[in-house]
Amino acid sequence: MMFAPTMLAAALAISAAAAPLQPTPREPQTSQTIEVQRGARLSLQNFAGEVVVRTWTRDSVQIVARHDPRVKIAITPSATVLRIESRSAGRGSVDYEITAPQWMPLSITGTYNFITVEGAQSDVSAETTRGDITIKGGTGAVVAKSIEGLVVIEGARGRVTASSVNDRLRISDTSGDITADTTNGDVTLSQIKSSNVVVTTVNGDIRFDGPPAPSGRYRLTTHNGDVITTVPETSNA
Repeated sequence: MMFAPTMLAAALAISAAAAPLQPTPREPQTSQTIEVQRGARLSLQNFAGEVVVRTWTRDSVQIVARHDPRVKIAITPSATVLRIESRSAGRGSVDYEITAPQWMPLSITGTYNFITVEGAQSDVSAETTRGDITIKGGTGAVVAKSIEGLVVIEGARGRVTASSVNDRLRISDTSGDITADTTNGDVTLSQIKSSNVVVTTVNGDIRFDGPPAPSGRYRLTTHNGDVITTVPETSNA
């Protein structure tokens, strides 16, 4: 079947308008692998962007960063700390994909960051002003603090501190001392094994699921919300 040129042009225009525009991911501008010694820690400062940290068994850190060409990534290694930060005339956004040793302590700070850490077997500290934080794993001191963002901690072992101001906190499959604090948000703790739990919210519900230890202390406080917990029949409470 033959189409007149005007009809063909109209059909192509309609097809192009109907096709959704797919975002084009930024190509990595920085890609580098640094050998590290056991005992060193990683310190990352990022003003804005997404930070994803995964782990492996190698004694090296792989750094992949996507950013504007005008942004420069400063990587400063030493025997005790590997520092990563961005430098630019303005405050450009940088998206990081980092693979670090399982044993390496991690410290991630920023202002507008979405932070994900998976598989760490060491101390983990993640702090941002606006953005969600997800930590899966962590042993020792596990800290996650956001002002405008959801905080999720799964599978941590040690001393856990989670805080937000205007969003929720979710902690699951975690053991050790737990401190969770938010102002406007619910707090959910599930599959918890701890003898010391302190949870505080002003405008939110608290849900706690975990066997109470015989000599444990559990303080669950809310001003405008419900406290929901289960107590097994065999509990010494």
